[in-house]
Amino acid sequence: SMDRKVPADPANPASQEVVEPQAGQVWFPDSAFKTATAIRDFNRGENLPLIIFANWRGFSGGTRDMYQEVLKFGAQIVDALVEYKSPVFVYIPPGGELRGGSWVVIDPTINPEQM
Repeated sequence: SMDRKVPADPANPASQEVVEPQAGQVWFPDSAFKTATAIRDFNRGENLPLIIFANWRGFSGGTRDMYQEVLKFGAQIVDALVEYKSPVFVYIPPGGELRGGSWVVIDPTINPEQM
């Protein structure tokens, strides 16, 4: 678990810093965006195989996360894997788990030539 800190708005004296807890092994809008961006960056410049160590409980499904477009950023992960030009390997470690939408992300049918 970790905390996400949203700073107070300097233009609004009544605003305050907000601290939101985020569970581990779960994609939130910000972490899903970072994952998709990293995969796109690896595909663009590295030309190396991608190794995914998968141990996820899925995407956050809270109302706040839905408003912050968690599904849009999750779809960007899938889009980045669809476009990946080098081999993609998925390793689920012993004791690891995949739940919910994380199954969609590693489904080999999204890029059958590379996954």
